[in-house]
Amino acid sequence: MIPKDCKRLAEVDFPIAVVSKHSAREKSIRHGHPSTIHLWWARRPLAACRAMLLGLLLPDPADENCPDDFKHEARKLLPTLVGTIGPKDLDLRAALLKFIGDFANWDVASHPEYISVGRGLVKAAHPDETPLVVDPFAGGGAIPLEALRLGCDAFASDLNPVACLILKVMLEDIPRHGPELADELRRVGKEIKEKAEKELAEFYPKDPDGSTPIAYLWARTVRCEAPNCGAEIPLIRSFCLCKKSNRRRALRYKIVRPRGHVPRVEISIFAPESEKEVSGGTVTRAKATCLCCGTALPPERVRAQLAEQHGGANTIFDKKGNRTGGALLTAVVTISPSEAGRHYRLPVDRDYHAVWKAQKLLRSILDEWDRGGKNGLCPVPNEPLPPIGTLGFRVQRYGITDWGKFFSDRQEISMFVFGKLIGKQKKIGRPLSLALGKLADLSNVVCPWESNAECPRNVLSNGRVKPSWDFAEGVLTSDSSGSFEVCIDNLVAGIRSIGSIANTATVQQAAAQSSPLSDDSASIWFTDPPYYDAIPYAALSDMFFVWFKRCINDGSPFRDPWNPTNQLTPKELEIRFFWK
Repeated sequence: MIPKDCKRLAEVDFPIAVVSKHSAREKSIRHGHPSTIHLWWARRPLAACRAMLLGLLLPDPADENCPDDFKHEARKLLPTLVGTIGPKDLDLRAALLKFIGDFANWDVASHPEYISVGRGLVKAAHPDETPLVVDPFAGGGAIPLEALRLGCDAFASDLNPVACLILKVMLEDIPRHGPELADELRRVGKEIKEKAEKELAEFYPKDPDGSTPIAYLWARTVRCEAPNCGAEIPLIRSFCLCKKSNRRRALRYKIVRPRGHVPRVEISIFAPESEKEVSGGTVTRAKATCLCCGTALPPERVRAQLAEQHGGANTIFDKKGNRTGGALLTAVVTISPSEAGRHYRLPVDRDYHAVWKAQKLLRSILDEWDRGGKNGLCPVPNEPLPPIGTLGFRVQRYGITDWGKFFSDRQEISMFVFGKLIGKQKKIGRPLSLALGKLADLSNVVCPWESNAECPRNVLSNGRVKPSWDFAEGVLTSDSSGSFEVCIDNLVAGIRSIGSIANTATVQQAAAQSSPLSDDSASIWFTDPPYYDAIPYAALSDMFFVWFKRCINDGSPFRDPWNPTNQLTPKELEIRFFWK
């Protein structure tokens, strides 16, 4: 037991330069890191958490009250990793600080020798009982994960049920199941993907030449309101499809003026020699420019027209399945079994017909729910978005007023199918559901097309939901970016990166201002406290929440225990805590 009068190592010194370097490097790791298990905003670097925990858990050996037994054990443990230690207590302090700095390196975070020495030092400092580390704002779980890595007990709580789900998977399921969980997820994920592929085949038809679509590129549309025009304006940020110098691809257009009809825009695909050949977009700061007459449609009219289309992400068809308005398909991205790389082609009738069939199926599912008296949850999300003016949200004035409108009809059908299949998995349904959450972030009507990487880009990582004029719809059943398979791959890589942590934490949904633990129950209360609402965590997490609560059937807390009428994540306590 460390005497109360003995200072902890962090009170006298800390290898801040080394830890900062490792923390900065860790933020750039995009694959094979616990943060890739599922998105949570402003995650703390594991390097900083691990280093500071050691600094708080270990006594300063140069303090006159430091137990001799700790110093003796530390001198036995450290030389294999830090080299020869001088005879003075200050030499031992320097060795401990060097070890802390070295252990902050992500490359050795799961190294058995470093873990053994780290746990041995903690045990030497707390020989009588295993220290309990409590984080009442656990969020993405960096602090309790590092507590487990160092052999401590950990209690993690959060107000948000999405955070609690991530914490339960990372701190309970992964340690409990061990490396076999990753293998099981990959096996079951493959089975789910194959079943979904069969169920959704008619909505993602393959090309006659054997090519497989992996993404559909869409543009919302509005009508020019200039006299004597009335042309359809495709809202396109950029006509560029691929910026790779060895195979640039872009859209270009020409104006067709048939006698007796409104003019129209015809789009084609070409290979520009330089980016200068690519036209600029048609929309800037919500102001749309008509390609046929050059008239600028002001932002308030763009908003009004898109609001009439409930966001404008769905194509409008007549009774025979012919497009009459709404979202315009500008290009289809395919891969070929005989040629490497992505290929781009213009849309054809079968592409629109598949969307039309998806719309009809969704209507029939909702009609059946309606005829059943709307018992239980709606099959697809219908919960409201936060009100206009909520920090981070600027889509409501464009007609995206509930979470269902955040997804196109075909995306909703696909997410519904995957959620249904995941819901049947009782043993590993909870970790599997995280793949559905990752998929929601990559398969919605705000995802832009990344012309450098040639893939859809997720939208929630920057903590903002902005209007999107054109968007990329990934094929969820493909093997490419934006698919369920890739989400499973990233989830599995994140799980494997945690390494051999066998002890589990206790995770509980709780408000920090009324923690279920007494103040003196823990060795360390260590947290990254809340700060001004730079990121609207609760409102953003609702995108995941609305899908999780439809597919997880294991009793997880997908409700607001403080307000039974609330359909979404708890927010009242969060606001009251900040402002009272």
